[in-house]
Amino acid sequence: MYQRLQYFGVYGIIRNDQRVLLVKKKGAPYDDLWDFPGGKIEFGEVPDTTLIREILEETGLEIKSYKFLKSDAVVVNYKEEGSNITLHHVGFLFEVMVHSTESVKSGEDDVVVDWVDISDVNVDAFTPFVQEYIMETTAVLKA
Repeated sequence: MYQRLQYFGVYGIIRNDQRVLLVKKKGAPYDDLWDFPGGKIEFGEVPDTTLIREILEETGLEIKSYKFLKSDAVVVNYKEEGSNITLHHVGFLFEVMVHSTESVKSGEDDVVVDWVDISDVNVDAFTPFVQEYIMETTAVLKA
């Protein structure tokens, strides 16, 4: 069987010095990859509300302020439960400031959360949105 799906998500980029707060994904298509905290926009929800809810659920952190950075999209092909799936993944990325970076913990979603120095890790360990962020950040630092 073949499926074409769309997924609209909101993601927060939270920095602490040279490190970025990331979560390890569970499940297809990004199983075991590092991603920005965030997730699916629920029916009737605006992206701002999704951002606040998802950051709290995944990291236990409360947002102090945020700024929209950009939207992005990728198309990912994968297999799940015998189906071939083409996913059109649209992400809205925000720069996020939190009240305290000291109180990070795995939230309700019980995901692995950690501060990651993105310069020290193989780019293949990240989701497409994080990979693009690394490339853009590296390009700015080299300029």
